Amino acid sequence: MNWKKHSIFLALTLLVIVGCEETFDYYPKPRGYMRLDFPDRAYSVFAPDSCYYQFEVPDYFAPTQKENCNLDIAMERFNATLYLTYIPVDTNLMMNIEYSRKLVYDHSIKADAIEEEPIIDVDRNTYGLKYNIKGDAASPYQFYVTDSSNHFLRGALYFNVKPNYDSVRTSLAYIMEDMDRMLETVSWR
Repeated sequence: MNWKKHSIFLALTLLVIVGCEETFDYYPKPRGYMRLDFPDRAYSVFAPDSCYYQFEVPDYFAPTQKENCNLDIAMERFNATLYLTYIPVDTNLMMNIEYSRKLVYDHSIKADAIEEEPIIDVDRNTYGLKYNIKGDAASPYQFYVTDSSNHFLRGALYFNVKPNYDSVRTSLAYIMEDMDRMLETVSWR
């Protein structure tokens, strides 16, 4: 019986050797990236009903007016929402600015960097600050604008996914251009 086991082992070894004679060339797969189709930009002025501000938005922004002139701007193509909060400056302006700053820096736990850029437009009487929050923070872009006497508008962008900066970076760059245009065109009524 020992010779049967030996014969089977020899036959299997021979089969493996003969079956593996043909060599295959291995080619690594090229690095792949997700393809993103960005919409063409066409802007229009958006003025919420009975509110004191207006600005230009691209067509893919879908604003929904809430109470007290607050807005939720959905960007379905990017699975993101921009939340705008309007506060009349009958309260302390510095308190609103500091609260906005606090909300931004609450993200510093996950952020790799927080870049601040001032907004100053004397002709439109608009002043503020925008924040580019890099890293895996929940809100990668926030801002506030004010006329310093009557109006204060704060915005925070959130993607409706688990924060991963590398995954949203390309979409964020595209959206930031449109939000910057929105901030450049804010005017008070």
